[in-house]
Order: sequence, then structure tokens, then C-alpha cells
Amino acid sequence: MKTNRFNRILVPVSLAVESTTAFKQALYFRKKFGAEVTLLHVVQKMGGLSNVFQPSLKNSLQGRGMVRLIRFAKMHFRGRIPDDVNLRVEVGNHVQTIKSIIDSEPFDLVILNRSNRIDGLSERYNSNSVNQIIRESRCPIISVNDRWTGSGIRSILVPVDISRQSRDLVNWSIKLGTVFNAKIKLLAALTVNIELKRSLAYKKTMIMKHLIEREGVKCSVDIVEKENHARNDVLIEGARKTSADILLVQGAQELMFSNSPSEKLLSDFLQSSSRPIFSLAIKDEGLVSSLLMMNSKQVELSERISNRAFKW
Repeated sequence: MKTNRFNRILVPVSLAVESTTAFKQALYFRKKFGAEVTLLHVVQKMGGLSNVFQPSLKNSLQGRGMVRLIRFAKMHFRGRIPDDVNLRVEVGNHVQTIKSIIDSEPFDLVILNRSNRIDGLSERYNSNSVNQIIRESRCPIISVNDRWTGSGIRSILVPVDISRQSRDLVNWSIKLGTVFNAKIKLLAALTVNIELKRSLAYKKTMIMKHLIEREGVKCSVDIVEKENHARNDVLIEGARKTSADILLVQGAQELMFSNSPSEKLLSDFLQSSSRPIFSLAIKDEGLVSSLLMMNSKQVELSERISNRAFKW
């Protein structure tokens, strides 16, 4: 089934073995959505040279980088690169270059690798770099480690942070559940001494489940009860024990303070999960509606969610 929800996908690749997982994940989405994929290879800029030589040096680095990128792409496409796969080489700082492109160009989805190594260069992708890109991204990001959704997406695990608004989380659950015909699994944590059905975790997830199922998407709820435990730890442990093809996790779009428990939850998932993570790192909530081409019924749904479920 082709849709126009993800028309342009950006895939930063290092050309190392670790790039293969993100590349394969991108090809899966390319086939699923009929999307145009841009493979981006960033060459580390060499310092210590006079500015007079910088233009020629940049051209030289770009040229050599493009030769390697073409070789990388042809190897995976058996010699012929499809017309809807674009190759791009930039020279500069890896993280800053990727962030700049995401901010300034209309990509609908970014797929990147969470591995530590970038092509043997001195600069590394580490957890802080990935977090920085995701936190400041203006479009959703799928980050992969050693697994990708090659056999399809049949179940989506959605950890619920009960301290945050979840309007976008519900909307994306409905959209992804519909597109992939996948079941949504809501996961929440109850860490205080209170009857389950009186808890915020229960009330919130039940409302979310009702709204998701009303749109024709299958949904289940699992609330892990562990009194006097850190909520993030309970969610991480619960996620490990729950089977799913991909995780749908809120980003930091409406958080005012960094290093908060809510922001740390995303970081913990990025570090601990071997499964792909779909991160909602959109700063402008209006982008959700435009990107997903929400109709008036779904916009009204968002308002009902905001008014009913998340003013507790």
C-alpha cells in the first residue's frame, strides 16, 4: 500500500557495517510508502589548513566521499541505483550537519543508526549525539541498533509517561496502527500505593485505548505495578518483557527542562533497546497534522484528547 505520509526520507550513513541496518530499514519504508530516499554521507572536515585551500579541499573530500557512497549503494542494489534513491555528500561536523539539514529541508522522516562507530573517524555517534539530534529534530526519527523491521510491523509498543500530554502519542498510534494494520500495546507504570482503577496510569491509558480502538485500531493495555520503584526503570523493564516490532516513544517537543525524568526516559530507551524506536521529536504540534494530512475528524479527536484526558 502506498501513501503520501512519508514522501521524503533522510538516511545518514557512515558506509561502515553499522550503516546497513538503517539502510535496510529505509528501504522497507521506501517500499511501503513509495518514498524518495536520500542517503547522506558526512565527511569529517580536516582542520589546520589555510582558508585559501578550503574550497578545493572540500571538493576533494566530497568527490572521494561520493565515490565511496556510490560503491556502497551499488553493492546493495546489485549495481544499479534506483531513480528514487538520491546520494548526497557533505563535509563538516556529523551531528551539526545532520541537524542543519533536518531543520532546513522538508524531510518527513529520518532514519539513523544508534551504534557508536562512525566509519573509523575521530568523531563518534554516542548516546548524547543521538539524543541531541532527536531532541532538536523537526520531524520524526526512527533510530535502529542491530534490528530492523524486515518482517513487517505487526505490533507497536507505546510506553506512556503519565506526567506528559499524550495527544501526539495517540494520533501517531492511530496513524501507524492503521497504516501497518498493527496492534498498539500501551505500557504504563504504577509505582505508588493506590488501587489500580483509581490510579492516573489506569484512567489515562483506558481513555487512550478507547480513542485508539474507536478509530479501528486494535489496542491493549499493560500496567506494571511496582511500588516505590522509579517509573522509568519500571517502563524499561516492562518493555524488555513485551514483544513488539517497534517502539513509539515521545520526544522532548514540549519539555521545558532538560535532564528531566521524561527526557531521560527517551535516552534510556535509546541506550537499552535493541528494537527500532520511532521518536516523536516534533517541536511544532501543527506539523503532526500537516505531515499526516489529518482530516477534520482527527483534528477534532486531538482536541477531545487534550480537553478530556490530559487536564488531570
